[in-house]
Amino acid sequence: MGVLWFSLLARDLLQVAFSGTALVPDLTVFAIVWLAVFRCEDATPLFIPSFLAGLFWDLRWTALPGMTSAAYALTVAASAWVWYHIPPSRRGSPVLFFIWAVAAHAFSSLLPVFFTGKGLGFSPSLATQQGMAVACVLGLTALFIRRCRAHHD
Repeated sequence: MGVLWFSLLARDLLQVAFSGTALVPDLTVFAIVWLAVFRCEDATPLFIPSFLAGLFWDLRWTALPGMTSAAYALTVAASAWVWYHIPPSRRGSPVLFFIWAVAAHAFSSLLPVFFTGKGLGFSPSLATQQGMAVACVLGLTALFIRRCRAHHD
C-alpha cells in the first residue's frame, strides 16, 4: 500500500510544481492498476485505501468530494475483474497491460467530465497531461515486463 500513498504524494507535489502550466497525469491510477493486476485474485484490501486516496485528492484540490474516490474504487474493481478473467497464460502480455493502464487513466480522467460537464474541450494542458501519461505508462509497462520476466525465471 505504500506505493499507493507515495503516488498520491508525488502527484500532489507535481501538481503544485506544474500549477498553471500543465495537468499532471494521475499517478495514483497507475499505482492502483499495478496493485490490482498483481492482486487480482483478492483485490478487496485495495478498495478502502483507494477510496481514501481519492477522497484526500478531492478534498485537497476542491473537486466534488467522492468523485475521484468513486473512480479509484471502480478502477480497482474493473482492473482486478478484467485481469482475473484473462487466462493466466496471457496475463504476462505487456500490450494488454499497456492498453489497460491507458484505458484506466482515461476512465479516471473522464469520469468527472461526464458528471459535471466541465472540461469537454481540447486544451494544450490536457494534451500535455495525456502525453505525460503515455510516457508514464510506457515506464510502468517496462517495469511490468521486468517483473514478469523475474517471476518466470
